[in-house]
Amino acid sequence: IGRLKTTRGGPTRRRRPAQDQRGPLQYHPRRDTSNAKQSNCLTEPSNHSLHTFFLRVFQNSRALFLRTFGLPFARYLNFILPSEFKMSLNGFGEHTRSASHAGSWYNANQRDLDRQLTKWLDNAGPRIGTARALISPHAGYSYCGETAAYAFKQVVSSAVERVFILGPSHVVALNGCAITTCSKYRTPLGDLIVDHKINEELRATRHFDLMDRRDEESEHSIEMQLPFIAKVMGSKRYTIVPVLVGSLPGSRQQTYGNIFAHYMEDPRNLFVISSDFCHWGERFSFSPYDRHSSIPIYEQITNMDKQGMSAIETLNPAAFNDYLKKTQNTICGRNPILIMLQAAEHFRISNNHTHEFRFLHYTQSNKVRSSVDSSVSYASGVLFVHPN
Repeated sequence: IGRLKTTRGGPTRRRRPAQDQRGPLQYHPRRDTSNAKQSNCLTEPSNHSLHTFFLRVFQNSRALFLRTFGLPFARYLNFILPSEFKMSLNGFGEHTRSASHAGSWYNANQRDLDRQLTKWLDNAGPRIGTARALISPHAGYSYCGETAAYAFKQVVSSAVERVFILGPSHVVALNGCAITTCSKYRTPLGDLIVDHKINEELRATRHFDLMDRRDEESEHSIEMQLPFIAKVMGSKRYTIVPVLVGSLPGSRQQTYGNIFAHYMEDPRNLFVISSDFCHWGERFSFSPYDRHSSIPIYEQITNMDKQGMSAIETLNPAAFNDYLKKTQNTICGRNPILIMLQAAEHFRISNNHTHEFRFLHYTQSNKVRSSVDSSVSYASGVLFVHPN
């Protein structure tokens, strides 16, 4: 049972093109970013054949069975099997996800990577508060490592016991969110332990599927946050909760926001939101600019990104959704960001706290001056919570 991957609403598995360290190649999220159409991934072509109909019926029935009986059945097996055969209740097996992008997207050598992260964090200036959540880019470190350090500089390790990592799916189509079946995530700086208890709680809501192991190894959005987490947390004992985020119509944004608001209320939890900003150029099928303006294209991109950053800083999910509809900006982590905004709003309404989101750094992989150029933008920001 545990090895079967289920998705809500039938099969949606489609692999995406290869990527480089700046971001996805030949792909951008759907241009219609209305609540009903938002998607981080390619969609299955329609097929009305009888074979497809029965396949969907079978897979929907299988998904319903697993969501209903999977966890109780795993508990039953844990009760009757000898200890050497027991499986983890959250994800059916004790596996370690490899550091699959080490050596290409970031340094695989422990000493060199640690030295590099230390340099970036030291250059990020003083800590200005205690992060409850942060937005960090997920490109190759040579492009975005310096920017990511500004957000991670605000993490106070002594206050954190658990790190939720929400990253968009670049590899496979996904409806809603999925959690890992692994017990550890490997980094050159040491293994990070997955929080099985929280995974069980999330799975029990019936709003979380399980990541496919092969897709999980291929995905980079979560992995690129891990070395920074390992670095800033040091030797402190803590756990991680990796969450892969797919398509989220408006009502599901609120559903996941309400679920995660419960955990955001706990100051021992840190949320890391993985997202790059504008993917501009023909290879992303997104290259809007004012041809008659004297403002360079890269500055026009900056202005568009900073409008989105300002919308996020309002901590108003509707403002960010409106911005996405208006600009169609290819912010790949928009759905993880919207979950954070929904959770923060729910938390703010139910508690006597003042919330502040502040962006600290912004860069681009390339200063676009010609319509044949391309670039990916990176921004880092932090959510601070102040009790009244």
